[in-house]
Amino acid sequence: MLQREERDRYNNSLDYNGQAFADKFVLNCTGFKRGGYFLELGSREAKSNNNSYILEKEFGWKGVMVDRVNDHKESYESTRPNSIAIIEDATQIDYKKVFEDNNFPSELDFWQLDLEVRDNTALSTLIKINQEILDLYKFSTVTMEHDIYTGFENAVATRNKSREILESRGYYCVFKDILDPPEVCVDYPYEDWWVHPDLVDMEYVKYLQEKNKDKFINVETKAGSISCFKSYEMEY
Repeated sequence: MLQREERDRYNNSLDYNGQAFADKFVLNCTGFKRGGYFLELGSREAKSNNNSYILEKEFGWKGVMVDRVNDHKESYESTRPNSIAIIEDATQIDYKKVFEDNNFPSELDFWQLDLEVRDNTALSTLIKINQEILDLYKFSTVTMEHDIYTGFENAVATRNKSREILESRGYYCVFKDILDPPEVCVDYPYEDWWVHPDLVDMEYVKYLQEKNKDKFINVETKAGSISCFKSYEMEY
């Protein structure tokens, strides 16, 4: 386990800017690993509110960034030199070929799925990854967006199916139904955070759960009342 002093130094000195501070969660769970690998589906901007920016900039991670909006292509190329930017529909990509062509290891460090839920892109991509990738590759950490706050049928299906798939693959859900900080979105639970017990220090993960067990709040959504995790108050 990373020494307390070193962990505190990283947590207090780095400029985390991921959505709901997911980058901070990933780095803590991976022991502030250097030279890691990631798959970021739904990258959006190259830096602002991006979950992998600090991983690449400060710790030398390399990854695949996928977004179907071409607006960010130039900033990807100028800001994210270590990573591969793919501007394409996430459901159409041959991920196995991308990993093999770029010599990615079978044990990767972070998988983000942050795709459109309403049009079923998120669910379709999740099923594709399960069928084509998860037999061959494991991820230390996963952030899985489902947008349950909307109450849409596709959101419920994405939330249920993602939990079913990840649990069946041996992943462990650390925090469910994450909330953004109030200044970003009020009462919008939208994703779950997972780890793979084979690849992380589960003693530390259980410590995080115990330390933050009082950071939950009941929120009324279009999908009903949900116990949500306030990641923006999370203590490490």
